[in-house]
Amino acid sequence: MSSTRVQIEIALGALFVVLAAVLLLFLGFEEEDALASALDTQTAEKIEVGAHLFHANCARCHGEQGEGLIGPPLNDAAFFTTRIEEVGWPGTLEDYIISTVAVGRLVSTRPEQWPGEGYPAMPLWSVDYGGPLRNDEIEDIATFILNWEESATDGVVISVDRPPAPSSEDPLARGKAVFGAYGCAACHQLDDAGAVGVVGPTLNGIATTSETRLEGYTAEEYIIESIINTNAYIVEGYQENLMPQNFGDQMSEQELSDLVLYLLSQE
Repeated sequence: MSSTRVQIEIALGALFVVLAAVLLLFLGFEEEDALASALDTQTAEKIEVGAHLFHANCARCHGEQGEGLIGPPLNDAAFFTTRIEEVGWPGTLEDYIISTVAVGRLVSTRPEQWPGEGYPAMPLWSVDYGGPLRNDEIEDIATFILNWEESATDGVVISVDRPPAPSSEDPLARGKAVFGAYGCAACHQLDDAGAVGVVGPTLNGIATTSETRLEGYTAEEYIIESIINTNAYIVEGYQENLMPQNFGDQMSEQELSDLVLYLLSQE
């Protein structure tokens, strides 16, 4: 074999090595772009699913746009910049959201700042603790909330007053207003009030079912007891302490009377 031929073969081999390296480098960039695109698509899908779950389960307390109703605002710059530092959370904001949604909160950390004065406190939502949501659904809700970070505004302003009862002579209308003002719709289903909550038992037909819930109690007595002494009777399939313990202190006698009368109309 001549030296010229050997040199040609060496040159061709080196050329093939260089071309192979360039091709691998190109494919690497393409794969990285494809991976980034796939992650973006996955995040977008989680945001979309999380938006539906937030609307169905969270909006009645935190508002459709996270503006805060009877619960604190989430679409707020301070939530993204200072919240985990305020509460001393050692992990990420995403972990904080997931944990809070999963296990709930018995008492608000800042009751004086939000409508409802911290009541009702946040119920637990994870199936691991008896709630209605799977862990992947809670993660989707967290992804949706985190999506607000870029557009969150400073100092979200909300009213700290509960919606006033209507100036109506109809106690049922007043009772329905109390039902909405105290956030009952966030946890209970009641078709007449447009409530679709699933954390607590349904209130459809409560006037009838409550007659047999607690031995020796009338329907009216049972409903009153359930509001002011929430652990007196736990409906099968639900847990203690899901419902705020201080409605008896929060509601006026008139509000309690109107609410009970309204629930007694739900046969």
